[in-house]
Parts: sequence; C-alpha cells; structure tokens
Amino acid sequence: MKNILAIFKKELKRFFSDRRMLFMLIMPGIIIFFVYSLIGNFIPQTDPDFTYIVYVENDPVEFSSFHTNELYKTEIHSISESDRETVLAAIKEGEVHLFISYENDIINKIASYDTSSALPAPQIEIYYNSSSMESSNIYAYYSGILNAYESTISNKFDINAGLAQYDLATQEDMTARVLTSMLPYMMMIFLFSGCMAVVTESIAGEKERGTIASLLITPIKRSELAIGKILALSVTSLVSAGSSFIGLLASLPQLLKGMNFTLDIYTPGAYFALLAVLIVTVLIFTVLLSMVSAISKSVKEATSYGVPLMLIVVVLGLSTLMSTGSAKSFWLYLIPLYNSIQCLVGIFSLTFNPIHFVVTIISNLAFVFGGVFVLAKMFNNEKIMFSR
Repeated sequence: MKNILAIFKKELKRFFSDRRMLFMLIMPGIIIFFVYSLIGNFIPQTDPDFTYIVYVENDPVEFSSFHTNELYKTEIHSISESDRETVLAAIKEGEVHLFISYENDIINKIASYDTSSALPAPQIEIYYNSSSMESSNIYAYYSGILNAYESTISNKFDINAGLAQYDLATQEDMTARVLTSMLPYMMMIFLFSGCMAVVTESIAGEKERGTIASLLITPIKRSELAIGKILALSVTSLVSAGSSFIGLLASLPQLLKGMNFTLDIYTPGAYFALLAVLIVTVLIFTVLLSMVSAISKSVKEATSYGVPLMLIVVVLGLSTLMSTGSAKSFWLYLIPLYNSIQCLVGIFSLTFNPIHFVVTIISNLAFVFGGVFVLAKMFNNEKIMFSR
C-alpha cells in the first residue's frame, strides 16, 4: 500500500508540477468554452429591424392579418399583371424578397370549391430566391402560414402546384451559395492538416533525434535558417493541401449531381486571388506550427500543442457554413486567418472586394515576417532548442 501511495504521489506531482502538462490538462475546457461561444456568435440571427419587401397580386382583405407578425417586419406592395415580370426580375437580383400571386376573387373560389370534384383547386403562387437568406426566411413564413390555414379548410386551395419555376435562384446563385458554404471550411482544414503533417516533425523531430545541434552550428544566420525552413515547409504543405483541394474540385460535379452547378462563374482573376490567399494562409500556419514545434520536446508533444490551433481553424471554418457574403468591415481584414477565410467567402460568393484582398495579403505577410523574427529568436535561445 505504501508503494502504491508513493507512485500515486509521484505521478500526481509529475502532472501538476510540469507547467506544460498542466496546461494540456486544463486547455480542453478553455477551448470548449471559447469554441461553443464563438459558434453561438456565428449562427446567423434575424435582424429585428430588417424590412422584407413583399409584393402581392390580388391580395385578399381576409388574408391581411398574415402580413403582421412579430418575427418579420414586412413592407407590402400591391402590383398589377403588367408589373409581374419586373417584380420577378427584382427577386432574382435580391431587391425584392417575395412575390405572392392569388387568383382573382380567390376567397369566393375557395368557399365554392368542392374537394371531391376533379377540377383543379384555386392556386396560390409564391415566388422567391433560395440563394438569398432573407428571401428564404420570408418564403418559409408565408408558405407555412398558408399551409396551416389550408389544413383548417380541408385542402381547398394549392400552393405552387403549377409547372412554373417558383424558386428564381439562378445557376450562378446556387453555385456560389453551395461553394461558399463548403469550400472555405474544407480548404482551411486541408491547409492546416497539410501543415500539421509536416511542420510538427521538422523541428521537434530533430530535437527528438538529437540532430538539432548540427543544424544550429552551420555558418548561417538564425533568421536565414528560420526563413529557409518556413519556405520549404510551406511548399511541402501547399503540395499536400493542393492535392486534397484538386481532388475535392474534381469530385464536385459528381457530389453535386442534379443541382444547378457551374464553375464558369469564376474568372481567372478569382483563381489568382484564391491562390494568393492560400499561399499566405499556408505561410501563417507554417510559422505558427514551427513555433509550436520549436518549444516542444518531441513530435508527440508538438502535435498535442497543435490541437488548440486546429480547433481555432475549425471554428473559423464553421463561421462560413451559413455565409451569404464576406464581412463588410475593413478592420476585420487585419486579423490573420479570419481575413483569409473572409476573402475565400468573398471569392466563392462573388462578393470579392479588391481592397479587402490587398489588406488581407499585406496584414498576413506582416504577421509572417513577425513570426519569422520570433522563430529566429527562439533558434538563438539554447534553453528552448536543447530542451529534451
């Protein structure tokens, strides 16, 4: 029993006296708190002051109460048959959020309709744009309330039962929305995973094998050593991530089979911007993981220290899942990694802003240069480099 107690105390002392182990013990709880807090902030919230533009044709007085609700503030406009095409075009452009067309004198038609007859029921048409979150929201409200009303009167009218196209989202709109929700998240994960696979082994692995000393005594500046390592590791990581990305792009036609989907909406300039953002993002990941590798005693420890960074990347990626466009604030593009993912959202959602792109590239490169300087200082610190 005495020996068991001695071992028990020894193990507890080893964990709670080692600051690194203690850090890793409490870090999961801290990370979970911040991750779930951030996810909650990223979930889109309905703006109570937002006004939904709704056009109605032959609007019955009996249905006027449907326009008043606590969730959505609506601005109702009546139109004539001649205005129909103009309103439909405005829905495609996102300037109008919904168009409801009732048959003329629909209330009397509903009252006199015999459900047992073979005649078509009175028709209500609701046009919307599924690529717009606002249009989808207000469509869900009106279709829900009309369906609920229909169920109380024994299915005496139909909603969107005709052959017309009621979802006015274009092929370009659907492509942009699908890719914006998928690719920025996946690309950030691919980039980080590619870096994680090679960078953590680079410095920590040499420390673990005992070969770091021969590297540090070579007649070159430590800053040159840091730059050389970062560039080499970045190229390797980019190749790894690029392979995953190409595989993803190649699989998209099959993955999205049956959907309106085309990559023709993106210009050569968009692909150039995409490549530039990916390169500077890989450089940031490489710098961060190189510093993590430098302070670690082994590859296993470096990998464990990389987990919090991975969770941060996951959170940033999750912020794009419900995105319909990139952030508007100029200052947000000064934040490394967050600016990268917002640029990716801008590229894929066709809301690309050249100024935000330039700010992202400059601010991320400034972060990389700062990271190289810090890494060079770490190479000069024998306590860090020879800790085993």
